Amino acid sequence: MKNKFNFLTKESIKSKINTKAFKIINIFLCLLLIILINIDGIIKLFGGDFNELVNIYIYDEANVKDKLIGVMNENSFNLLDSYNAKISETDKNLEDLKKEIVEEESSDIIIHIIPNEEVSIENIFSAEVISYEYIDNLLLQEINSSINQVKTQMALDMSNISDELLQSINKSVNIERVLLNEDLDPNDELMKLVGAIITIIFVMPIFMLIITIVQMIGAEINEEKTSKGMEIIISSVSPQTHFLSKLVSSNLFALLQTGLLIIYGLIGSIIRIFTNGSMNIGNILSGIASSENVNISATEILNLISQSDMLARLKMGIPFFIVLIILTFIVYTLFIGILASITTSMEDFNQIQTPVMIFLMAGYFLAIYSSMFQGSLFLRIMSYIPFISGILSPVMYALGEIAISDLFISIGLLIGTVFLLYKYGLKVYKVGILNYSSSNLWKKIFRALKN
Repeated sequence: MKNKFNFLTKESIKSKINTKAFKIINIFLCLLLIILINIDGIIKLFGGDFNELVNIYIYDEANVKDKLIGVMNENSFNLLDSYNAKISETDKNLEDLKKEIVEEESSDIIIHIIPNEEVSIENIFSAEVISYEYIDNLLLQEINSSINQVKTQMALDMSNISDELLQSINKSVNIERVLLNEDLDPNDELMKLVGAIITIIFVMPIFMLIITIVQMIGAEINEEKTSKGMEIIISSVSPQTHFLSKLVSSNLFALLQTGLLIIYGLIGSIIRIFTNGSMNIGNILSGIASSENVNISATEILNLISQSDMLARLKMGIPFFIVLIILTFIVYTLFIGILASITTSMEDFNQIQTPVMIFLMAGYFLAIYSSMFQGSLFLRIMSYIPFISGILSPVMYALGEIAISDLFISIGLLIGTVFLLYKYGLKVYKVGILNYSSSNLWKKIFRALKN
C-alpha cells in the first residue's frame, strides 16, 4: 500500500510539474514579480519627459522671491524631487523665457509675481503660472499653495505684527493625546496600523493558495472520473490510498509553488537593491502612515516596531500560524475532494465550489475588517470556526485581539474537523468515485452521506 501511495503521489506531482503550462506560467510569474518590484526603475529606464529636468523660474516684480523660494523648498522638497524639478535662477527677461519655452516645447515653469497698483491686505500681489503644456495637478496645487502662503505671511507683516508675534501665530497647536486608561500605550494606534498592513500581506497569499489547491484537487478527481480512468486506478489501489495521494500531492504542489513565488520575490528584491540601493520599506510604511493622518517618520515607525511587543508576539505566534495554515489546507482539500468524488462533469464541479468560496470569502473579508472592528465579540467567535480560523485567527492575534489560548482553541477545532471529514468523508468518497449517476448533484451527496 505504501509503495502504491508513493507512486500515485509522485505521478500526480509529476503530471502537474512536467507540463508546458506550468513552466510557461512560472516564467511569466517570475518576470511579473521582478517587473512589479522594480516597476519605477523600469519606467525610468525607457526614458520619457519625466527624466527631463523641470526648471521652475520665479520672475519676481513684487520683491517676494526669497520668501517664495523658502516656502517652496520647505513644503515641496520631496514633491519637486519626484517631478525632477528644481527652482532655478535666470538673468533672462520674461518674454525671452516664454519664447525659449515655446521654441523648445519645454516643460519648464515660470512663476510670474505681479505687484498690484493699489496694495491692500486682500490684494498684495497677483501671480501667473506659465507653462507650455498642462502641469500635473499635484505639482500645480503645491505651487498655488506656496504662493498663497507667501501672501498670508506678507499680509501679517503689513498688519504691523512683530516677528515674534508672527512666529507665535504660525506656530502649530501643541496637541497632546490624553488617555484616561493608564494601561493603554499611546503608540498602540500606530501599531494597529502596522497590524493592518500585516493583514494585507498575510491574507492575500493564503487566500490565493487555498483557491489554487481547491481547483487543482477537484479538477483532477473530476477529470479522472469523466475520462473513466478512475475505474482502472481503483482496480489497483484502495479508495483510501487514492484519496490520500490526491490530498498530499495537491498540498505539496501548492507549497512548491509558494516556494517558487518567494524565490521570484527575492530575485526581484535583490535586483532592486543592486539597482536602487534599497527596498525603501521605511518610505512605504511612512507613506501608509501619512495616508492615515499619522504624523510620524519612517525611522520612528521602524524603531517603534522594534521596541514594541509586536515582534515578540509574532515570533511566539508563528508556530501556531503554520499549524493553522497547514490544517486549513488539509480541511479544504478533504472537503473539496469529498465533494468532487460525487461529480460527473465540470458543471457539477463548478457547483460544488460555491460553498468553498463562501467560506473563503467570509474568512477573507472578516480578516480585512478585523482591524476596523477591534474588540468585536463576533469576530472573536468567528476566529474559532474551521474553514475560517486559518485566515482570521493569525490576523486577530497579530492585532492583539486574541491570545495564544484562542489559537489553541482554533487548532483544536480544526483537528476535530479534519478527523470528522476524514472518517465520514472517506465513506462518501468510496461511494462517490464510482457513482456515475446523472441525478441531482446535491441529492447524490446527501444520499452518499445517508448510506
